[in-house]
Formats: sequence, structure tokens, C-alpha cells
Amino acid sequence: MVRSGLRADCSRTTLSEPASPGTHLEEQLEGMVDWIRVLRLMNKHGLSRSDAVQISQGKLCLDKVVYRRRMRAHLEANRGRSMFEKAAGDGRARVFGMHDQQVLIARVKAVRQYEVDCVPLGHDLKPCGELQTHHKLRFKFGAYFDHAPRIQSAMKFCMGTNQAADPIAKPQHRYPISDKKLFGWIDASSPICAKTLEGEMVTGTISWIGRWELGLDVCGVEFVLLRHALANIQGIRWDSSKAG
Repeated sequence: MVRSGLRADCSRTTLSEPASPGTHLEEQLEGMVDWIRVLRLMNKHGLSRSDAVQISQGKLCLDKVVYRRRMRAHLEANRGRSMFEKAAGDGRARVFGMHDQQVLIARVKAVRQYEVDCVPLGHDLKPCGELQTHHKLRFKFGAYFDHAPRIQSAMKFCMGTNQAADPIAKPQHRYPISDKKLFGWIDASSPICAKTLEGEMVTGTISWIGRWELGLDVCGVEFVLLRHALANIQGIRWDSSKAG
């Protein structure tokens, strides 16, 4: 009985075939990392070791990794940028496009989370009224008063939509445009055409992307557009980004 049991156990035992030397060599080659190239990538592009290793192995694209890093750095640097804070700090006269198709020339005196205090000015830049408080949603765009002639010469009006419109209070109801799309235009130096809710249109290039504002270069001067006032934005050489 013991012998038969041993025979049964032996019959169930199978021996694995020895791996060929070539198989081990292929696995070793696949696991090898070109550390010289990894170090070169890290030093030249400031990459992490993990990203550099994956790029050297063909698992990541260098251009995409560098592009994403540029985008993250830009968004982090400009996330909280505000023309109102800058205006309150430098004291220079600004011209603002307001809802109800109004134009406000003013110096900003104080900025709060949702409101802006400013002193209205005449065209001679002398105060022409008492301190005013405006909700930020009332603003559509702004620029230095000195730059107003260039902005005015570049601004056009969309027929049929150049009429007074109320601000859109709820963010989910506003025009949707992603930071990724916007940065693509910056990275490509692609001119864009932006239109406000009241039909004003300007063409220029995007300089910076903030959480609430966009900085545009229009005729060589800065034009700041409030994102809540956007009705559409379109790349001149790209397809329109208007949501369907």
C-alpha cells in the first residue's frame, strides 16, 4: 500500500521545463534603465526621477510632461490674480465696462470678497462723485485709463447681442471654458476672439489665466476680462470652444 501511494504521488508530480538563457536575458534587458539619459532628462528639464525613468522607457511623452508642468506652474502663479487688487495698490485710474452697457472711469480704493469701492472720475481724471460700491458681478472688463483709446479702437460689437444683459449669478449657468483649453491658446500664442454677454468683442492673445479673470494683450496693452461676463471665446486658428 505504501509503494502504491508513492507511485501515485510520483505520477501527479510534474517538473517544470528549465527556462532558456535567452528568456532571462530579455527580462533583464527590459528591466534595465538608461540612468545616463534619466539624469540628463532630470537636469535639463527639471523632471522627477519617476517621470524621467518612464520617459526613458517610452512610457511617457517628454513633450506632454513638460507641457503639463508649464500649465501647472502658470495656473499656480496666476490663480489669485486680480485687477481690482492691483488697481487698489497702484492708485492709477482705470476704465471699466459695466453691465447695462455703462462705462465707469474710477480709482479703486478698497476691495472685498464680492465688492469694490471706487471713486468715479471725469474724463479729466478729477473726482466727480462720492465713493461708490459695486458688486464684482457688475464688472465685465477693465483696463488702464491711458490705454482706453487702443482698447476702444480694437473693440467691436456683435449685431443682435449688443444690448443690456443681467450678470449671471450662478457659476453653473455661466459660459464654460476650461483652464486647459485656455492654456493651449497661450502655449500656441494663438490669437482669440472673446465676446461678452452684452456683445462687446475683442481680439488678442491671452497673457494669463486667473480663477476669475483673464488677461489679454489687445493692441499691445493689457485688457482684463471677467470670466463671469464671457458669452463666447474662440481661437482664430482653432475651432470655437463654444459649448454645444
